[in-house]
Amino acid sequence: MGPVQSIPILVRRPALVSSALAPVFFIGGTVVAELLSPGFDPVLQTISELAAVDAPTQVFMTLMFVLTGVCHLVTAIYAPGLWLPGRIALGLAGVALFAVAAFPLPAEGSSPEHRYAAMAGFVLLALWPVLSMRLGRQYPWLLRPVGAVLSTLVVGACCVAFAYIEAQPDATTVGLAERVAAYLESLWPAVVVLVLWRHQPRAPVARTAM
Repeated sequence: MGPVQSIPILVRRPALVSSALAPVFFIGGTVVAELLSPGFDPVLQTISELAAVDAPTQVFMTLMFVLTGVCHLVTAIYAPGLWLPGRIALGLAGVALFAVAAFPLPAEGSSPEHRYAAMAGFVLLALWPVLSMRLGRQYPWLLRPVGAVLSTLVVGACCVAFAYIEAQPDATTVGLAERVAAYLESLWPAVVVLVLWRHQPRAPVARTAM
């Protein structure tokens, strides 16, 4: 009998679950919070306003931020197929969501702590795909240079568009622009993890000699 060949592990089951739950908590939580907020305009108003100190959905949306952050941390820990810098960036994005939850918007205006935490989260969630880049052909195309760079360019372009619209004094679609960028960022880890899971070699089934 020849030596047993080890099967490279690209992603573990906890990452499959956590990456799938992240958009459920973030996107689903946002939709539920909007439904619980009469008069709220998701095209004009931002997601953070659903967790502001005077919002009726503050506790609920704050919990959704925290749970999404936990999901990103778990995904970063249990997806060894990602290059370490990308895993660190994804984990730090989860920490940034904790900071967003810890520093909610005040009743009026904004706060530098909340703004910096939100900016850090957006940037980290845009950069982690390219920081996860792998060169070996044993990795799926989404992690190799072309796929990783394209992923960051697409997600980054959505974030830049949101930042540009938000900077306009008469912007009327800032909420919509934020949701396009933020929803894509919450979904992308699930896409990458699923690709890794499907690409991961399976251990051969042992056969008993007759």
